[in-house]
Amino acid sequence: MSQKSKTIFAIIIGSVVLVFLLALVAAGGYALGRDYLTDNEPATAASLTVTQNQESGRAADLVPTPTAEEIVAAAEEEADSEQDIDERANRAEEASETAADPAQSQEQEDEPTVRIPPEVDDEELELLIEVWEVIGDRFDGQFPTDDEVIYGAIQGSLELLDDQHTRFIPEDVVDQIRLQMEGRYEGIGAFVEMNDDGFLEIVRPMEGQPADLAGLKTGDLITHVDGESVLGKSVDQITAAVKGPRGTEVTLTIRRDAVSFEVTIERKLIEIPIVEAELLEEGIAYIRLSSFSAVADSQVTDELDELLDQDLAGLILDLRDNPGGLLNQAVSVSDIFLSDGIILYERDSTGDEKIFRAESGQIGESIQLVILVNEGSASASEILAGAVQDNDRGILIGAQTFGKGSVQQSHLLSDGSELRVTIARWYTPENISIDKDGILPDIEIETPEEFFNENDTQLQRAIDYILNGD
Repeated sequence: MSQKSKTIFAIIIGSVVLVFLLALVAAGGYALGRDYLTDNEPATAASLTVTQNQESGRAADLVPTPTAEEIVAAAEEEADSEQDIDERANRAEEASETAADPAQSQEQEDEPTVRIPPEVDDEELELLIEVWEVIGDRFDGQFPTDDEVIYGAIQGSLELLDDQHTRFIPEDVVDQIRLQMEGRYEGIGAFVEMNDDGFLEIVRPMEGQPADLAGLKTGDLITHVDGESVLGKSVDQITAAVKGPRGTEVTLTIRRDAVSFEVTIERKLIEIPIVEAELLEEGIAYIRLSSFSAVADSQVTDELDELLDQDLAGLILDLRDNPGGLLNQAVSVSDIFLSDGIILYERDSTGDEKIFRAESGQIGESIQLVILVNEGSASASEILAGAVQDNDRGILIGAQTFGKGSVQQSHLLSDGSELRVTIARWYTPENISIDKDGILPDIEIETPEEFFNENDTQLQRAIDYILNGD
């Protein structure tokens, strides 16, 4: 075996072993203490990473997803909020444990179940060595860098879990995701989506932000970023290239109609507008929530507080194409509209269960409520929709939701990258898993091509329901 192939092989073996060790630590840490976090992990790492692939949504901001495309550290108030939620869930668990068999509860606490990752035996290692001996001696092409080999080995091994939400996030993407979950990011300020030809299409530039000031328009296609074609790349990869530290510049090649041109834009810190509110006809309040970032509950509360100064007939809460966000925000926003009852159950493969309940005293508990959902409403959106539907608090109108019912925990790794691991599933108050199935609205209306205009049939149906009661 050549020295180069030996080096690559050693890196791969080390990476695979690292992944399995991390999985073991994650499983053990979760089973022994669900709220345990290492000192180096963000305070919100135990939050529900209720995000989905950007491609399933209609429009994505120039922010990495959740896939989030879906997360990590947010503002201090978010950590405080999550602590409140944990305390609320703990109170519910304590009440449940009081009614349960004490001996059984003690046995469960003393003997946690930890699943051990499969071991790699000598024969399997010899086969891997054999493969890389051939590659090292015979491969006619450019070898990957050490980082590419490490990341590729980690990502390849995670694919064996057959779980698209357990994933490895490189260091250069982690910081942007943190900012996104805080409701901010550094970039040009535009909502985008991938078109059928593989180009990034501008859905809407944010008013007054760099993309808008540079003259970008709805329908413009980004074909190159800093001279490199976007074809063959995912929306995450393209948006990661467009984003960057504030004060730096990015050059985009834009195709508008049949004309191509370049535009250089200076990046800045963008505050993501996740809530839009308006007073519609005949006293109907309308709030659109586009994600469950760290500021979702406060922004919804602020807008609702202003709207409640009017004599309202009801509220339409629009969760269409909302891909999700943080667990504590899903619970907090649900609690705005629920006076009591269960919001969700969280349960892992060992049978460990956590119950999240609503508490009375929030400003939106009595207003007539209609929630709009569609195929792009996922995760945190489904938590809120499921809680409202199962508690008979309001009506869901629209199309069947996306169907993501799993919980991820984020682990910050030594090099600044992140490992996101599925640790549990969540269930609606009626103890139903919506994973892969989604939630069926009370009134089904096909998703229109455009929102918030005279052709928005889902919105019009919601208005009719509030005014006429059917």
